[in-house]
Amino acid sequence: MTAPPHHHQWSVEVPNTSRPAAHPSGGRGNIRRSHDPLASPTLGSNGVRTLYEALRRGRDINPLGPCLGYRATSSNSGFATPYVYGSYGECVARVDAFAAGLEKSGENLLDRNDDGMLLLGLYMKNSLEWILAEQAIYCIGGSTVPFYETLGPDTVRFILEHTGLSCVVCSRRELKHLCEAKASGTTPKFHSVILIDGVTAEASSLAGVVDLKVVSFAKIEALGSQIIPTEGHRHTPPDPSDVATFCYTSGTTGNPKGALITHENIISATAGMDDFQHFPTDRHISYLPLPHIFERVVVATMIINGASIAFFRGDPSLLIEDIVACRPTIIPVVPRVVNKIYDKIITGMASKGGITEKMFNSALAAKTMGLQQGRLTHGFWDRILFNKIKKALGLDCVRLMVSGSAPLSPTVMTFFRCLLGVPVCEGYGQTEGSAAGTLGHPDDMTSVGHVGGPHKCVEIVLVDVPEMGYLSTDTSHNFEQCLGRGEICIRGPTVFKGYYKDPEMTKEAIDDENWLHSGDVGLWTMDGQLKIIDRKKNIFKLAQGEYVSAEKIENVINQSLYISQSFVYGDSFQSYLVAIIVPDEEPVRAWATKSGVAEATAPFSELCKSNQLKDKLLSEVRQMSKINGLQGFETVGEVFLEPNIFTVENDLVTPTFKLKRPQLKNYYSKQIEEMYAHPHSKL
Repeated sequence: MTAPPHHHQWSVEVPNTSRPAAHPSGGRGNIRRSHDPLASPTLGSNGVRTLYEALRRGRDINPLGPCLGYRATSSNSGFATPYVYGSYGECVARVDAFAAGLEKSGENLLDRNDDGMLLLGLYMKNSLEWILAEQAIYCIGGSTVPFYETLGPDTVRFILEHTGLSCVVCSRRELKHLCEAKASGTTPKFHSVILIDGVTAEASSLAGVVDLKVVSFAKIEALGSQIIPTEGHRHTPPDPSDVATFCYTSGTTGNPKGALITHENIISATAGMDDFQHFPTDRHISYLPLPHIFERVVVATMIINGASIAFFRGDPSLLIEDIVACRPTIIPVVPRVVNKIYDKIITGMASKGGITEKMFNSALAAKTMGLQQGRLTHGFWDRILFNKIKKALGLDCVRLMVSGSAPLSPTVMTFFRCLLGVPVCEGYGQTEGSAAGTLGHPDDMTSVGHVGGPHKCVEIVLVDVPEMGYLSTDTSHNFEQCLGRGEICIRGPTVFKGYYKDPEMTKEAIDDENWLHSGDVGLWTMDGQLKIIDRKKNIFKLAQGEYVSAEKIENVINQSLYISQSFVYGDSFQSYLVAIIVPDEEPVRAWATKSGVAEATAPFSELCKSNQLKDKLLSEVRQMSKINGLQGFETVGEVFLEPNIFTVENDLVTPTFKLKRPQLKNYYSKQIEEMYAHPHSKL
């Protein structure tokens, strides 16, 4: 284990690139780049410049090794098989067959849209067919349009209409929504569906009503496999600058925007991560949605290096079982997942109490102290405690964990470093930048609360946000020294081409100097790390004239062990903030039982009406606000407890779990009005 990087290793300034506040385009600090002077991944990764080439490189270096794997579940016993993998050689052969079937089978499945693009829709849970279909369309010079499997018919209809899609690959589960979208009459170009789980009489009848053609994935692949030996099939692979995929952003307000991501964007994102070595023996479990850019970059990284990808069965309640069956070596996570695991372990230890809880706390304290001295392992505590927990979770083979998509609590990050005894890093990025902004360093296991230094293929600059009081010349934040604050702007080969059919929004996102404006506010630490501190959007003014950022406050509130989700609201006619809070049921029940507030079997909806629980959570909110340095006007003054989580199904969050604020405001309008009319707490 080497020592953590010093500040000059995290990022370096490009001298004399700052601008004064009086500049016509606004003030900004010096541009910063990766600490690695040799970082120049603009020419690809390992000789690869497209995702088409990536799979072929994986085959060349590991032809007989496992590529894509799945688990089958018995309909009789309910038990699942171990993971069954197709080799790289087999998977490439299947891709080639499916590509030939798409183009030459005579089924007439694909038409070019009005812009001359050859597009294939992907609308299903993560699966090996998802990757096979994606790679097949690349063989014939096309692009993919992924749909989150949780999308409803209205959003599906919009994307079909917006892109001019002719064909979608899906399972029978998603066919209903496609038929509803077709029935709207606004998607005339959409005419074909390829079903990965076969065509049944019911599916054929459902599609026939709206004049949709349905054909099985297996049939197209079989037809292609017959074509290749007799007629041959010449590929027309993509160029690096070609669009690889449409990434429809979450759509927290209005319709989603289609970000155009090129092959170069994704390959550059993988190329900038060479601080993390990858091997053909690595295993990845794919459970984060494949339409999300974070998962796409991880999958591309695995494929380039000939590593294996196992797909979870699509049921979140079975995820730990699938992880145990896969035993991944590299695991990307989002805070929503690891927070649940953390809560379960901490609550479980607290419920056991006595010597078990004391032993666990002693072990955690010893390992935390070891981290500060550069030690990830502990001979005694790992052997008798942490290794057993890791094995039960299927994480005993993990050698790297990377968190992204939302801020990870420093407490949770430190906990997982102690539990796993391997590097746990946090990264920062967004769809429009191919998830590549910054990344922590595997040798730094002591510092927390930041997202690392610049990715090796990008430049980052902080631009003044004077209306919020953030300037690139600032030298302190919350009584800590810093090297400037401002909106995070990113430039490099990972930045997208723009939004499809939306030049105005594209111009708003990318300026004349090709800087991608993130909308996030950050600061440079004294060690040259980036720290996310605020959000430029979703700000509002309170009656006393103070501006507040809802997302910033929600990220603080959600650090509490007892809080699963929160929605913070305020307006210019009120002097304080209110919040809708979804308590985390397991730790809240444990607290309520221990405190005598409720019986263990009491309905959770009744528990959420308890004034004692409301007082407890208000106390948690204030404690978290104080610890994180929030101002008095940023501290929530009243809460309403909601027993049911915000879901995609009730249209309160996006498929990536971003809050839909207008919908939440309307949904809880009565509760918000009541909190302002009759506050429970003493403000």
